[in-house]
Formats: sequence, C-alpha cells, structure tokens
Amino acid sequence: MGCNIVMLRDNRYDGVLHMVTAADGAEKFYASLNNEARYESVSEAVDKDKRLREAYMGHQKFVMIANDSPDFNSKINNAKEKVHYMLGHKGGSSFYRKFLLKKAPVTGFT
Repeated sequence: MGCNIVMLRDNRYDGVLHMVTAADGAEKFYASLNNEARYESVSEAVDKDKRLREAYMGHQKFVMIANDSPDFNSKINNAKEKVHYMLGHKGGSSFYRKFLLKKAPVTGFT
C-alpha cells in the first residue's frame, strides 16, 4: 500500500497519551492489587510498556504520564489536562467564570 510505520502512526492518531504502567515506578500498586486483568510479571509489564512507548514516541503530540504523581487521582487529573492540551484547549480542564452583575434601579411600588 506504499505506507511505512511512521506514516501509519502519525496519520492515524491525532494524539497519543501514554500512561506508564504502575509496574514501572509504582510497583507496590501493581503487585498489591489482585487484578485478574494483569497477567504479566512486573518485569514483563515494564518491558511491554517501554516497547509501546518507543513505538509512539515520535508522534508530534505524544504525551507520557509517568508515575511521579502522589496518588492515582493526581495521575488521572494530569492525564485529563494533557488530553485538553492535545485537543487545543487552553488553560487545562479546570476553569472559573466570573460575571459582573449590575444592580437594577429601584423603582416605586404602586
């Protein structure tokens, strides 16, 4: 078809968000949870994670979420902010709106 791996990677995905496996940097969470979906050992999971990372790393909008967050919710919030960045939303996922309200003039009651 005349395609190469780089063309397929770069033209297929608008952005790539890679969340590093807990087995790489947060091992206690990888091993301590009885998760039936995890069938790899810690070293196997790290190896697969690194190979996936290398496969997508050249993408223009590749973002990696490491395990340097204090907890899982912080990691998720970091990922949400990066998705907003990839979508072109400025200022992250949290925002506030302020409204200026003017007092209506007091009129007489009849």
